[in-house]
Amino acid sequence: MKRIIAIAVAVVAASAGLALAQQGPGPQQAAARGQTIDGIVATVNDEVISQSDVRNRMRWMLLRFEQQPDDQILAQIQQQAVEDLIDEKVQLHEFKKLSKEGGIEDAEIDESINDLARQYKLTKEQFLTAIAQAGVSEGSVRDMEKAKIAWNALIRGRYFKQVRVSELRIDEMLHRVEAGLGKAQYRLYEIFLYAPDQASRTNAKARAETLITNINQGADFATLAQQFSASPSAAAGGDLSWLSPGDMRSPEIEKAVLTAPTVPTILPPIESDGGVYVIAVAGKREPNDPNASMILNLEQIIARGEGATDKLLKVKTDAADCAGVAKAVNGVDGLTRTPMNEIGLQQIAPAYRTPLETTNVGQSTGIIDTPDGGKMVFYVCAKKSGSAELPSRDEIKDRLFNQELTLTAERYLRDLKREATIIRR
Repeated sequence: MKRIIAIAVAVVAASAGLALAQQGPGPQQAAARGQTIDGIVATVNDEVISQSDVRNRMRWMLLRFEQQPDDQILAQIQQQAVEDLIDEKVQLHEFKKLSKEGGIEDAEIDESINDLARQYKLTKEQFLTAIAQAGVSEGSVRDMEKAKIAWNALIRGRYFKQVRVSELRIDEMLHRVEAGLGKAQYRLYEIFLYAPDQASRTNAKARAETLITNINQGADFATLAQQFSASPSAAAGGDLSWLSPGDMRSPEIEKAVLTAPTVPTILPPIESDGGVYVIAVAGKREPNDPNASMILNLEQIIARGEGATDKLLKVKTDAADCAGVAKAVNGVDGLTRTPMNEIGLQQIAPAYRTPLETTNVGQSTGIIDTPDGGKMVFYVCAKKSGSAELPSRDEIKDRLFNQELTLTAERYLRDLKREATIIRR
């Protein structure tokens, strides 16, 4: 709980300052800079979204950042907060119009908040205390969860029986997965910034650079993907799972992945049709390798700059095992922490495999030099034997069904927003 409070308190001033802005220069100059000078940010079907609503949502979004992001990311978070609130107003409006059951019960919202608390390893009471100290009202979180429950119920009720996955599609997917077992595979994560023309492409590339900088400074890739990516994979934190050459989204991405100097790594921004990609290569799996059966859960800590070795030695002193890593690195400048779960030993760069093979579960490796002059330590959280197996037909069917349902929900929401009366101030 201390970690949530510490992070949140650090960003409260930044989020509030960005949303309110200083009004000293006067209303005309403020308006010229696009600042909001009244209490209303937007209306959706005559329902108000206030500055307070936006500030609460920004603080909530910022809870998952390891460090306070820079002003450019804060501006993007503010914009995303407004859009999320608009989406939720539209979703609730449609639910109320079509629902025959009346509304969402308080007990359902309580259980959803319990789920949120468990993500932070807190009780509900501890969680509510922590977010309150971070400046996030319980009411704003309840409203957010209410909209999520309503939308899920609406989508399931309206489209669950309409979405079909044919046996032919399952066969095709199984054949692709089976063919991929004989090729090198890459575990990829993506953030897609939509930019259909050259004018927006330049801006998107600059945003991608900013995102990469924040990731390298400790921001969670999955959180940024959920907040900023325009791809359907955003709902899964940008996770594309294992892909072989030929299965990647574009030739530009494939070329960048295949020529990556090290794995794991974050690639530079990749321009492609429709926009700009930020791609994380989390691992590489060679085909038919007898050592590929070792599966690891790791914590990777990288230190750069002056005093890198001393910082890692302090982490190793403060964190006896994986459970203590997050607390040990929190708030320390120049450290990047990356949890790596279900990673095959052969996915790790060859120079790092021997230390990992000889490190017991619950222990950390020695300090390792990185190619860019930094220092690195791995904590081994778990080891197990595994093998590359084909997913079952039911697993393939569920995956395809959820993909189709997600795309259907996105199209439905897009249509509803076209029909809604949305006024942004």
